Amino acid sequence: MKKIILLLIILTLQSVSAEIIKISAQEAVDIALENNLELQAKKKEIEIKYQEIKIANELKNPQFQSNFLMGKVTRGNSSQFGGFLPIELFKRGPRKEAAISQLNKTQEEISAFEHQLKIKVLKAYFNVLYTKSILKVYEEREKLFNQMQSISKNKNYEADILQSDIKHRKQIVFINGAKSSLMVAQLNLNDVLNLKNDSIIYDTVENSLFDENLDILNIDVPKYETVEEMALKYSHSLKIADSDINIAEKDLIIQQHKVIPDIAIAGGTAYQTAHQTKGEALPGAFVGAYVDIPILNQYKPDINKAKETIEKNKINKESYECHLKIALKKDYNEFIYAKENMEHYKTILKDAHSMVEIYKNKYKKNEVTLLNVIQIENEYKNVIGDYLGAMNLLFNSYLDLMENVGHDILLDEKAM
Repeated sequence: MKKIILLLIILTLQSVSAEIIKISAQEAVDIALENNLELQAKKKEIEIKYQEIKIANELKNPQFQSNFLMGKVTRGNSSQFGGFLPIELFKRGPRKEAAISQLNKTQEEISAFEHQLKIKVLKAYFNVLYTKSILKVYEEREKLFNQMQSISKNKNYEADILQSDIKHRKQIVFINGAKSSLMVAQLNLNDVLNLKNDSIIYDTVENSLFDENLDILNIDVPKYETVEEMALKYSHSLKIADSDINIAEKDLIIQQHKVIPDIAIAGGTAYQTAHQTKGEALPGAFVGAYVDIPILNQYKPDINKAKETIEKNKINKESYECHLKIALKKDYNEFIYAKENMEHYKTILKDAHSMVEIYKNKYKKNEVTLLNVIQIENEYKNVIGDYLGAMNLLFNSYLDLMENVGHDILLDEKAM
């Protein structure tokens, strides 16, 4: 179903002119952080939490009561009209503090969402570059086999002509498939950006991963000890875990303060009419108070539950920290080895390309067969695939590392 929807979108884009704007990876991140609709919706939660703080700090409404006596009971008794004001003792403050803790957690969750959004944008951006690179490989192979086809026709070798024609046509099929994949990757990038204006299609400013001095891959990381230290400082998972502990501690205070009695004070007018007194009317007043004493419900289960929740959240944080350290080691090793392999593949790729050129010229001179050229070209294709795979592993292991650290501070020299 998803493929069908994407196909319909592709067909729509082909029939409707859309403005294509090329942007850098950093520009894509900035656009998403400023205009992403899902992020904007999440930021509304902050205002909701501010209102919940006000709700938690609200006072109890006063109550108005009256009793008008009728019949013989009015003799010696007064009618009353007045109000009661309930007063909570030591409860509004803890509720407000708990609401502030919820606000802090929400702000941290939004920061985590922004960080995740940045990583999603970078992954989608890189995937566009990756598919562009695949397309470029197929286009170069199509040119090569087109040349082989021309050479074969000049040699008038029927078998070579057929074989080169087959290879050439297959490359055209692969190119069409790569173009389709590229369109899907571009749409995925714009889907991750999630912008209100859908009349613009954003594309990468780079042509492929084979561009010289590719900034997106010009990345490095400090030694592992520094990475772990930064992760323990910036990890969103640990910060949210701290927020959960803080919220549970505030909830414990709320439960403990429930045992403090609430009071209410009352006052108003009291009077007897002349008819009641068989003489003159008697004006007066009344005052009163009541105390809500927690005898039947002492809130012990609520208090115990809050204490257990604190302990559970502390264990959760320890668990997150253990998982984090293992994930950091895994990501760090993948990044270091992928970076080393990249340097080797650069040399291998250069040599493999030279081999293709050598065998192509040898074929022109009848020194090798077309089969020899195809074999060398297949090896070259495999090297290119390995090279692109190493790039993919390098970039994604870096993003995984950045995700676990909780900050793109890995690129901030001041923090190293």
